[in-house]
Amino acid sequence: MQVDYISDLHLDFYIRMNSNEKKYREQTRNFCESLLPNEKGKVLVIAGDISHYNRQSKYALEFFSEQYDKVLFTLGNHDYYLISSEQEKRYNHNSMNREMELVAETSFLHNVVFLRNFEVLEYEGVRFAGATNWYPLEDVHEKSFFYNMSNDSRLIKDLDIAQLSSMTTYKYEQMEEVDVLVTHVPTIQIQSHVKYNSYYCYLNRLIPKAKHNIFGHCHEQSEYNKADYKFYINALGYPEEYLRHINPLKYAKAEREEFRKQWMKIKSFEV
Repeated sequence: MQVDYISDLHLDFYIRMNSNEKKYREQTRNFCESLLPNEKGKVLVIAGDISHYNRQSKYALEFFSEQYDKVLFTLGNHDYYLISSEQEKRYNHNSMNREMELVAETSFLHNVVFLRNFEVLEYEGVRFAGATNWYPLEDVHEKSFFYNMSNDSRLIKDLDIAQLSSMTTYKYEQMEEVDVLVTHVPTIQIQSHVKYNSYYCYLNRLIPKAKHNIFGHCHEQSEYNKADYKFYINALGYPEEYLRHINPLKYAKAEREEFRKQWMKIKSFEV
């Protein structure tokens, strides 16, 4: 089975909120269409950070549900952000209400599944499971980073992230092995951690229980092999962020443009 995957779409940085719902929906759908690979698989996995606005996340999930037999998604930290006073009022100062609203408003999409608490879903003989995989906030330095530098502490409302991390890690420990594991927060150390010399709030290590592991959160696009396990990250990130990953002095304009086109695409692997 071909599994397509992407994370960290951050759609509202590409398509701004628009009071004209028809135009807003059309622009979001058109952007999502531009991300499609030339040859689509049966399953699309979205590993979190879809949009700061549930309405836009719904448009995206609706579009992808028309393109794939099955769409599996988990939520990222940004999917819990309340970025304005209007959102705080709408969701009663509780980020979990954003999750509940998105799940309710996409319930009519019968081929779209929200992966949470590492509950196992089997589709055509392939076993999937997933969760946000919140970082543990156990280390004093990580707590300092969270409260003093991370937007999560300011924009995620009324969620005990340390408690959620403990609960979902317990669920993971109870989970049997699967074929594909989906998380937002990485489960292994990757190049981004080395590059920025930090893993605080960007890592929750898990003992591998899946041959194929998809995550996001860190904005890079890589594949990692550790023993018999494969790890995939295909984070779209913010506009022009791809430029951090290519040296403009080393590559010609045409090569940089080709790199951009490849960056702005859903990737795939075979199970």
